[in-house]
Amino acid sequence: MRMRDLTSGKAVRPDGGRTALFAIALLTMVSFFNYMDRMVLAVVLEPMKHELGLSDGELGLLSGVAFAVVYATMGIPLGRLADRTSRTRLLAACLGFWSVMTFATGLARNFAQLFLARVGVGIGEAGCAPAAHSLIGDYFPAHRRALGISLFQAGGIAGVSIGLMVAGTIAHSYGWRAALMVAGLASLPLLILLLMLPEPAHQSAGKRDNAESLWASLAALLRRRAFLHLNLGLGISSFGIYGIGQWQTTFLVRSMELDLRVAGFWSGLSHGTGGIIGVVCIGALTSYLMRRDSRWELWIPTIGYSASAPVFAAAFLATDWRLCVAMLTAGVGLSLSTSGVALSALQSFAEPWRRGTAVAIALFTSAMIGLGLGPYTIGLLSDLLHPVQGEESLRYALLISCASLGWAGWHFLLASRSAMKDRL
Repeated sequence: MRMRDLTSGKAVRPDGGRTALFAIALLTMVSFFNYMDRMVLAVVLEPMKHELGLSDGELGLLSGVAFAVVYATMGIPLGRLADRTSRTRLLAACLGFWSVMTFATGLARNFAQLFLARVGVGIGEAGCAPAAHSLIGDYFPAHRRALGISLFQAGGIAGVSIGLMVAGTIAHSYGWRAALMVAGLASLPLLILLLMLPEPAHQSAGKRDNAESLWASLAALLRRRAFLHLNLGLGISSFGIYGIGQWQTTFLVRSMELDLRVAGFWSGLSHGTGGIIGVVCIGALTSYLMRRDSRWELWIPTIGYSASAPVFAAAFLATDWRLCVAMLTAGVGLSLSTSGVALSALQSFAEPWRRGTAVAIALFTSAMIGLGLGPYTIGLLSDLLHPVQGEESLRYALLISCASLGWAGWHFLLASRSAMKDRL
């Protein structure tokens, strides 16, 4: 399959050319704002709580369930749409909607309005990953796909890290509402560039494949044990990653007694330093190792997630904030560096015309288990532990959540045992 180069009009192969480079650069920027708008709420939970009189459980609902339920349920139909229509236009529409709803979150005056605004962010962001991953799968060959997805994920990690730092500074100086409004407006210029991006043909897609029903696609994918365990691993790891990510800034404020600006800076820096360097380097390493044994795309997540559990636990047991930040950086590096590899592995067990659906299934699992239950469960545990642990209740709630990362590593190992049989 060939596609047209953006500037010259000449046909280029999917493993090179200016179109592919432009595409991955643009999609990485989309990922930046996708994750920034998703996670910016984490920085402003504490001032939001005090202004609106919210409990930790309600904050967990806002950062978790309100976003996750619609993100999960809308992801599958939008992923299906990405398999059948223009992915670039779908991505542009989704970006515009989630940006407007992030801005609207800053206008909310009570819990109900905040909840509805977060629901809107979830609807818009649900279409991002299926469309973007499917595009990357058509722009890059199989052995370079892990690097392409890792670069896309690196953009998201940068969005979290820079977003946390910038939002913390804005919230400290101008209030939490201003931080959300700025985050919502910042991504809108990308709409024009997305509409300029050429739409590559789905590799190997035919009329019979495009006519396949949703249920037939779901059944075909979920019958593959490697795909099933890969999804479970992604979902369970998301419980820990999103739960820790949403609450770590609040933890630094409460338990380490940092002010909001400093806590937001160090939370962002820990994500940026540990995540971006790790995800790009591990993505490149996996592309090399897969030439020797394709199961490395599952062994790498097994190692990374399993090793991150005790490192995060050490961070939450630390009493010095510098040691805590150092351990958080290492934990983020171990866990997030393998996330791009794990996500790219989905396409090894899905036909080209099912890629959007395959990514949407993974997002459904990750959203329901991770985004939905992770932040909420940690908030609920913190409330339940508060009568005994007082202001340190959040520390022990986060400590308990670390076990999910080791559990996730076990599922990636199980996926590797069926990989040779299920790989396409």
